[in-house]
Amino acid sequence: MNSINFSKGELSVCHKDNCVNVRGDVAKAIVFSIATLVVISGIAALLEQSN
Repeated sequence: MNSINFSKGELSVCHKDNCVNVRGDVAKAIVFSIATLVVISGIAALLEQSN
């Protein structure tokens, strides 16, 4: 099972019972990067639909 959890400044990524924990600013940077990619892809999809 795959899971991604972000809480209290800690990022936890688990895949098939193997987990990696990232803390602090690195975790925040990773989450911000993923959120930015999701927003940009959403905007691109909206622009594509309007054409």
